[in-house]
Amino acid sequence: MPGNWYYVLTCIAVAVLIGNLYVTAVVLRCDFYSPLQQRLQLALVWLIPVLGAACCASFASIHRHGASGPDKPFPKPDSFDLPGGEGNSL
Repeated sequence: MPGNWYYVLTCIAVAVLIGNLYVTAVVLRCDFYSPLQQRLQLALVWLIPVLGAACCASFASIHRHGASGPDKPFPKPDSFDLPGGEGNSL
């Protein structure tokens, strides 16, 4: 392989490593999951790097923004604050 391929492969490997480290930090900061769930998600992130990281980041994002606490009232049916946005207003 020419030297340029090594540079490209190194950049891809570094990007995947940075992405996995970022998702690891996101999963560890999310207090929605139990410690067992966090360990399983971290295993998914590191055993299936790109796809596992994308799935775990998506789940953490959903739970970070979509979960309402007990102190918040349940949204009304005509509210646009439901997960999914305007598609729920049929």
